[in-house]
Amino acid sequence: MHQLQGKLCFLLVFVILHAENGNSFETIHFKSKTAINVQTSAAYDVILRILPPNTAAQFKVSVNPDIGPSHLTTYKFSSDGKIVYITGTSGVAVVWGFHHYLKHYCNCHISWQGSQLDLPSPLPVVSPEVLITSLNQVRYYQNVCTVSYSFVFWNWTRWEQHIDWMALNGINLPLAFTAQESIWQRVYLKMGLTQQDLDEHFAGPAFLAW
Repeated sequence: MHQLQGKLCFLLVFVILHAENGNSFETIHFKSKTAINVQTSAAYDVILRILPPNTAAQFKVSVNPDIGPSHLTTYKFSSDGKIVYITGTSGVAVVWGFHHYLKHYCNCHISWQGSQLDLPSPLPVVSPEVLITSLNQVRYYQNVCTVSYSFVFWNWTRWEQHIDWMALNGINLPLAFTAQESIWQRVYLKMGLTQQDLDEHFAGPAFLAW
């Protein structure tokens, strides 16, 4: 165990020194490598999971990375009362714009535990077009406590709902270290530690964040 603690301290010091020398942690660019048609389809799938099919059909979405600054997130939408047109620089931007319309024009509410999705009929008209660009490149979300206290026990249905919620709120940098202990195991075994050392070190699922 002392051997493990010593090597962990070495890794921590290495990371700190590397950062102080300016060799790491440069600006991250969040330009998606996923094809535009895949992002568009994924964004519309979120809408289908939230609204009934006949209502979802009133939303037309598209992804166009060129409608705003390359380092920021932009979405725009308009509505003639029959169809709502939403365009975003990414799939997440489209879903963020969809949520903006629901929240600010339809008085809807989507939360972790429940939603109010009583959309007016006809849908509210939005003209001229609304164009929104994020103030910051990164919208970070989460903390280690929730990861171990709640997320570790979720099934895919609950995860999908929460991922949708993150997209609805424009999150593009969630804390996501699920299964990080598997990487640790591989690294530490290569460093010469034994499986017995690791079994004594790793805690149960509700404490892996620490």
